[in-house]
Amino acid sequence: PFSGVCGRVCDAPCEPACRRANADGAVAIRALKRSVMDALGPDFHLPAIAADKNKSVAIIGAGPAGLTAAQDIAAAGYKVDVYEALPKAGGMMAWGIPDFRLPPEIVEQDVARILERCPGITLHLSTPLGDAVTLEHLRARHDAVLLTIGASAGRKLGVPGDDLPQVVDGVTFLNKVNGGERPQLPAHVVVVGGGDVAMDACRTARRLPGVKKVTVLYRRGPDEIPARHHEISAALAEGIEIVYHFAPAAIVQASGGAVELRCLKTELGEPGADGRRAFRTIAGSDFTVSAGLVIAAVGQKAVSLDLAKHGLMDG
Repeated sequence: PFSGVCGRVCDAPCEPACRRANADGAVAIRALKRSVMDALGPDFHLPAIAADKNKSVAIIGAGPAGLTAAQDIAAAGYKVDVYEALPKAGGMMAWGIPDFRLPPEIVEQDVARILERCPGITLHLSTPLGDAVTLEHLRARHDAVLLTIGASAGRKLGVPGDDLPQVVDGVTFLNKVNGGERPQLPAHVVVVGGGDVAMDACRTARRLPGVKKVTVLYRRGPDEIPARHHEISAALAEGIEIVYHFAPAAIVQASGGAVELRCLKTELGEPGADGRRAFRTIAGSDFTVSAGLVIAAVGQKAVSLDLAKHGLMDG
């Protein structure tokens, strides 16, 4: 259902696996999808599917999973109420991907197509679970409830000092910028992490006023960094520094509102159960990095106080 989005930011794992790669080149499905959606434009509409069944489903979360499920359930003839905590639908597509990679109007067009195709879907924005609605209320009102809350909260670094005001998680940082904020940042921003959120955060920070240098610290090497190669190439082309084999051990307050990252050099060990090589710090390899802002892009987690009350949150 998110063809416009997929045409721009899909990982396209099918392309390197395509058997035509051994001939004249893989089928460029991502670019083809984008070309089709650009040609069709925002005025393209699919035929509407009426809700003809006497049962309804509540969905918590209007991200990719929630809206995809809403379309499938509505296409089967059921009425669907989608409850979203934020004032805009799309989840991390709308709030977590920078607009220079995914223009917000593309997400809006894909969402609008779903709602136009399935008039049985009712979207309730700014309606967080546990505040505007409760699980008990939804279970009483609907025949089924689907939870698609996503992993929308960033994880902390897990080192002393990661609660200082100069430290923010990557998801929160991207959410604020995608929400319209354009903060004046310090001259040097350090991003800790090596995934796609780290690449989005460092490239977003580079575009904000006040920033002169952005450094990415990753605890493994260039062969292990999980971010996609073209994202890394884009970051390097924009003048972002990527430093490998360094892990933060602590963050301490420095003069002038800055902070210091106390880091240790790392070396790789044997592959773990997930196939990734473990890393270990090297004793006596202390290294200090000064920064005005530290962005932690070290993973995400799901958070819901209301679901936790029911014992439904397990880490």
